[in-house]
Amino acid sequence: MAPASGLRNECGIVKSRPFIIGFVLIVLAIAAVSIYFSRTVERASKSFVAVVSPDGKFKAVKLTIARGGVSPFCYDNIVVLLTVYPDNFDENRKAYEIYAAPCGSFSDGTPSPKINWLSNTSLQITAAPHSALPDAKTIRRKKIDISKSVHVTFVERP
Repeated sequence: MAPASGLRNECGIVKSRPFIIGFVLIVLAIAAVSIYFSRTVERASKSFVAVVSPDGKFKAVKLTIARGGVSPFCYDNIVVLLTVYPDNFDENRKAYEIYAAPCGSFSDGTPSPKINWLSNTSLQITAAPHSALPDAKTIRRKKIDISKSVHVTFVERP
């Protein structure tokens, strides 16, 4: 029989101790990289602003997701929900979304968009124009919500 070499014994079976030690070292290396990234990469901040309709049945919720640092971004998303739902109900679902665009601001420096209920079932969203965007597909607008009850109008204001 050939002499044992490396990770195999005389019978050709893999030795368990070097295999387990190698596996543990790989797991520790992956854990160290994960901890490093979780400590150094800045998480995005989320803020919710809800505006309730005059009759109290619906609410328009504006979610702003922003992050600074090396790769900053900011994105606004507006959804229409029944008031019984929590503000973060539609955080990962797009069905209730009526407006989505990168953050903007009006010429006076106030944040865009603004939400205004005109009646119990009529919502107006006033936003700054996004003419500097190279891709117009990043802006999404729906004229009616998922319940088919709330009609939305969009106004651009510099």
